[in-house]
Amino acid sequence: MKYINQVTRVTLWEYRRFYKPKNELLGIVIMLMVSAASFFITRYAMSDSGEKHKLTVVYGTDSQLIGMLTANFEIDSVSVTQQEAAISKIAQNKDGILLLSNESGFAIQAYKKSKKTKLLIELLNNYSRSMAMQEAGITQKTMNLIEAPANVTESFIYTDNSRSRSIMAVFFAGLMIMAVFLSFAYQFTAITGEKQLKITEQIVSAISPQVWMDGKIFGISLTGISSMLTYSLLGIIGGIIYFQFTGLPVSNIMNFLHLPSILLYLPFALTGILIWNAILAAIASVITDPNNSGKSSLMMLPVLFVLSSFFVTRDPDSNLAVFLSWFPLTSASAMPMRWALTEVGFMQMAGSYILLLVTFYLLRKLAAKIFRVSILISGKEPSWREIYKLSKES
Repeated sequence: MKYINQVTRVTLWEYRRFYKPKNELLGIVIMLMVSAASFFITRYAMSDSGEKHKLTVVYGTDSQLIGMLTANFEIDSVSVTQQEAAISKIAQNKDGILLLSNESGFAIQAYKKSKKTKLLIELLNNYSRSMAMQEAGITQKTMNLIEAPANVTESFIYTDNSRSRSIMAVFFAGLMIMAVFLSFAYQFTAITGEKQLKITEQIVSAISPQVWMDGKIFGISLTGISSMLTYSLLGIIGGIIYFQFTGLPVSNIMNFLHLPSILLYLPFALTGILIWNAILAAIASVITDPNNSGKSSLMMLPVLFVLSSFFVTRDPDSNLAVFLSWFPLTSASAMPMRWALTEVGFMQMAGSYILLLVTFYLLRKLAAKIFRVSILISGKEPSWREIYKLSKES
């Protein structure tokens, strides 16, 4: 009971220390404002002004081609002797295109490559295809029959392959990466900062290293989970707004909120966050100066393992996918993905999750042991070999 009270106290202290609802809300508002501004600026920059582009052709160009180009271009015709003057005008105005046709095809002269030249090439391709069909005596109806896809009736033994479950699996994996990234920052601030200020020794003299480490793991994990839930709610609200703007019924969002999927993904994601927090806490414990430590790069390991779990999507029944869904450092996201894509037995899911829990239990013990040894070492940053030797002696 004493252990639980102490861990609860440290957990709540760490949680309240880092999780500030007002700051979280302000960050979300700023993010939404920046995202909205980026969307509208990008949309405006990539959009067409609606004005027809200037296109110069030589007298005698096929009237059928001219007719196809008129919808998108403002056509101006010149004689053969006026070609050089037209090119000089394009160079001077930095605008306009000159189109030349010959027996072998077409030639385009413009100031630079742009969306206008790409559009012109696309139209020329359509024209060439149309002329080739006429020469071959192929009608448009015949061409449509040739290009029509095969009539295939699909029948599968395993049919419970819901797209919404797959989207939710990726969504939970993304939230897990976000929570681990937050933990990465908080673990550095909490552990390395306290070590530099010599606060750790005073606290550990009052409570055990295991209590102190467990409290940090749970508290900072809770901070990441709170942010994860906040952004989940934000994602649901964003989905509702999206359906409103697209005219689709808001009830469609319920297709993605598959309760059995949530009941499976959530415990896997939460345990995965706890595991990575235990690993991050152990790494942060041995770092003396975060600005000059080579061990800081190890903090990126969670992203590597979470991303590697996406290999499951290529073939969820392969040996690699099965391994990733059982390996504790990848199973938190790999097993839900595999369950979303193929048939996975209950015993496999239960076994994978039990292995996750056992891994977390062992890692939190290891993190506390490394923490206890590292605070006894002063001066230079200890190597992993020194940590290993001291942990065996203690």
